[in-house]
Amino acid sequence: GARPKVRIDKLLRDVAAATDTTSGANTTTKEVDLRFLLQPITFLPDELDPSRVGSLVCQRTELKGEPRNQVAVATGEEETFPVSLVLVSIGYKGVPLPELEKEDLFDYKKGIVRNNHGKVTSSILNTNTNSLDTKGGLYVSGWLKRGPSGIIGTNISDAKDTVASILFDLKNGNIFNDDDANKEDDVQVDVSSKSGRDGLNLLLKERGVKIVDWDFYRKIDAEEKTPGRLRSERQPREKITSVQEMLQLL
Repeated sequence: GARPKVRIDKLLRDVAAATDTTSGANTTTKEVDLRFLLQPITFLPDELDPSRVGSLVCQRTELKGEPRNQVAVATGEEETFPVSLVLVSIGYKGVPLPELEKEDLFDYKKGIVRNNHGKVTSSILNTNTNSLDTKGGLYVSGWLKRGPSGIIGTNISDAKDTVASILFDLKNGNIFNDDDANKEDDVQVDVSSKSGRDGLNLLLKERGVKIVDWDFYRKIDAEEKTPGRLRSERQPREKITSVQEMLQLL
């Protein structure tokens, strides 16, 4: 929604307007220059020290398409910026599991699982329903649903969209067995007879799968704040980045 954008706008305005109340002079030591419709192409080395980055080459883009469904298209015009540091923060492009490849459920260009409001679909048109085939009981959310974009607030609304699809299918009996997913007549399942979360926990326990529950998360949280891990007194925590190191806390 608009709330995150309002917060970012206020932050930038406050920094830009920061002044010394006694002299009236601007007290900011850094400047933020926002440039839009630029696509990074390549990094060039520094002329004096080739081991360091010296400049960034970008190409201009323009928005094409209908409102709210536009895409950035390259114009062929390039622009070079002198830089000494580059921070890459554009997210990660999704990659498919083998099963998604076999059933044409993955869009390689966008790096997402094909879906309609979170309900996984294929690119194959079902001539009986005149709509894309769906994968019974399979849903997706987050970057694999929409691509690497947005912030935490975006994920919340994204998840609500997927949950709404799940609830709709549960209410209308649209969840069916994978074995019957390709049959012309979908076999509906009485979801009320399923064991839900308790059944899942029991299955994971039987298979010896280690899971991260709330108590386990609190152990990780406490370990990351242990004074012996910190590099300075001002550091709030030292993140554990290895899954194996996390599992050793079990």
